[in-house]
Amino acid sequence: MEEISELKREGLSIQAISQLTGFDRKTIRKYLLKPEGRPVYGPRSAPVSKLEPFKPYLKERLQVGVWNAQVLLRELRQRNYSGGYTILTDWLRPQRESARVVAVRRFETPPGKQAQVDWGHLGSLLESGEERMLWGFTMTLGYSRMMMAEAATDQKLGTLLRMHEAAFQQWGSVPEEILYDRMKTVWTGTDERGEIVWNAVFLDFTRYWGFTPRLCRPYRAQTKGKVESGVKYLRRNFLCGLQGREPSNLVDLNAELRRWISEVANQRVHGTTREQVLIRWDEDQFSMQPVNGRLPYPYADDEQRKVARDAYVSWQGSRYSVPWRYAGKEVWVREQGRDVEVRCGAELIARHAPAVRRHQVVTRSEHHEGIPLGNKQTGKMLIHIQQSAPVVERRSLDAYESLAAGGGR
Repeated sequence: MEEISELKREGLSIQAISQLTGFDRKTIRKYLLKPEGRPVYGPRSAPVSKLEPFKPYLKERLQVGVWNAQVLLRELRQRNYSGGYTILTDWLRPQRESARVVAVRRFETPPGKQAQVDWGHLGSLLESGEERMLWGFTMTLGYSRMMMAEAATDQKLGTLLRMHEAAFQQWGSVPEEILYDRMKTVWTGTDERGEIVWNAVFLDFTRYWGFTPRLCRPYRAQTKGKVESGVKYLRRNFLCGLQGREPSNLVDLNAELRRWISEVANQRVHGTTREQVLIRWDEDQFSMQPVNGRLPYPYADDEQRKVARDAYVSWQGSRYSVPWRYAGKEVWVREQGRDVEVRCGAELIARHAPAVRRHQVVTRSEHHEGIPLGNKQTGKMLIHIQQSAPVVERRSLDAYESLAAGGGR
């Protein structure tokens, strides 16, 4: 600003000084009147974004897995947010990128805090001439990497709950929380707010055993790394070691799997922690809640079925008869002990010995006694014509002669 004073001493006008320096004429005039009050210019501060007051709330929503911009905008509107959709998406974009970058970092948990569960495909099982998929279940403690594993031929909820309880009984304790890959067995989707909707039976199971269920978050792949490596370890180490001596059935396979877990998996020095699993297991065990002889969760593995018009219901690849008056109704089917039971509401309507093979039809004759034939009329009147050769009328020759005499009349 000393330049302004120098130019004025040289006799230049305020307009000329303004053209030379780029300062506004009013600014130059003010400075010449009060040189000690020299104005200072710099970059203007950016205006505060309308989104700024809502960022703490948004970060909380992202932490629980709500990343849908439309859902977040609707929630912000309810909190008097007056900004636009573009401002929100511009802010979300780097948050997503940052989450993907963080995903490469290892996720660690304190003792007793968390276990992780997942299913993995192990191969197939040939049973009674039919090939069935073979699945491996793993539950791995996050701190010690203590593992429990079992093989099964289905991924039903009842099987999943039974394997949870087998792990709890083996360890004698239950972790504070269990993390799941986004398997449909435990959750049914999200609501309009983006919140997780858990399977009702599974959620009741978690309350019974006193642990908190969690799902891997979107854009947070690092939270499921241990489970994936555990399943991979099961395939590469256990299955490879079975080559040349494959078990003959599922019972033998699980016996071999339990031996491998005890003698190999839980005895090893883990590649990440650099400590033996059993040594860290002591800290995990003392930090978890004890089982204390708790009984298994009272779960009945019922499945809903609709009775066919011929009064049969399908169950695990075979068909079982029910009393004919239940045709077309919704019923519940389950295995109870060694039998297959069918219930309509609270009423037990049929009990069968299980089929010895798939695609078998199991019938009790009394179920179909007195079944009405019913009226087969469909409401359309139809005609059925059977084509035949034409019938020729036989006449005497006198008839033809009379026609000729009369001129063909």
